[in-house]
Amino acid sequence: MTKYLTILLIVFLSSCCGTHTEIKYKYADITIKRIDECGKTTFYYQKGQEQISGRIRAEYSGINDGFKGYLEFNENGRVSLLSGDGYFQTSTDLDTTRFNYKRIYEYSRPELSENVCQIMLSTKYEKERNLEFESGIQVEYNIDENDWW
Repeated sequence: MTKYLTILLIVFLSSCCGTHTEIKYKYADITIKRIDECGKTTFYYQKGQEQISGRIRAEYSGINDGFKGYLEFNENGRVSLLSGDGYFQTSTDLDTTRFNYKRIYEYSRPELSENVCQIMLSTKYEKERNLEFESGIQVEYNIDENDWW
């Protein structure tokens, strides 16, 4: 009996997600807020203090799963999330005149620049990649790896 309880406990503990990450990508007065939770990442658009309705969400599971893409901030206040890697969905109430998702191919990926930064599930590699280029996009990382304890 204790053998089964031990196995059950191991399965339960290994299935718990102990990370919660909030990242803010800021360019001019536009902020994209990213929230990572167990198996999903959600992106929200905010201009000044106003947060528009809707969201773009990526879902993933497993070792070789995740996402990789770009945030492209335009002067007119519109932000595009561009990705070819990952399973992204937009909510039905998303204001696509301000925030939109577009699937791209590797050959059409944008160059990192003043208004373009890379996004990745792995924040470590995302930071490294974005530090290689000077950008006008400010990124704030808030990572709590033990919020379920």
